[in-house]
Amino acid sequence: MPRKIAQLISDFFLPRRCVACNSRLHEGETVLCSCCLIKESMSGLFADSSDNVMVRSVLGCGDVIRANALFEFHPHGNMAQLIYRMKYDGRSSIAVFMGRHAAKVLQPEGFFDGVDVIVPVPITRMRRFQRGFNQSEMLAIGISEVTGIPVDNTSLLRCRFSSSQTRLKGEQRLANVRSAFALVSAQALSGRHVLVVDDIFTTGATLSECLSEISRKAEGVRLSILTLGLTK
Repeated sequence: MPRKIAQLISDFFLPRRCVACNSRLHEGETVLCSCCLIKESMSGLFADSSDNVMVRSVLGCGDVIRANALFEFHPHGNMAQLIYRMKYDGRSSIAVFMGRHAAKVLQPEGFFDGVDVIVPVPITRMRRFQRGFNQSEMLAIGISEVTGIPVDNTSLLRCRFSSSQTRLKGEQRLANVRSAFALVSAQALSGRHVLVVDDIFTTGATLSECLSEISRKAEGVRLSILTLGLTK
């Protein structure tokens, strides 16, 4: 009870704000307000996780079982604000919260059935130093907390620094990430169902390169994809 009272007093003088729309958070709300959770339809974009635009975008990159994204991403929408604060304001807690939310809404649909390990898309040491964390790894941790599936953040590494994908298109994105990843422990993923996690799916260039690297070196691996946003 004292803790609850302290929280109420704190919220009165220093009100907590939704990271997406900046509205005041009410009791029981964390990071995002209930309106944004409903309005942004953050319940998974695809009813069929085994056959959708994400799966088709990575054809030829390995044995892809399923793929889904939590919401549709618009560059100037509320969720763009969430992604920006998560990545550039040092708010790793946002990523963990979103990972938990993704797991809670997709687990009842069987999305995580059979998954053995979660592999976040890696970033370079320089990028990690600049941000203080890897947002994909924080998403993976949130998912793991709900599902109990372990996170492997050491087998797949980013071996080459490339410029941001934000302003690149099509072939430029593919060229920018080509040979950027290295699977240093094929044995850790061989014969397993691996869920690869990232923040935004745009053309699928980054994830295609990750999936190809894993499938080339890890024998008998099965792959699935989960991202927060999908750019259409």
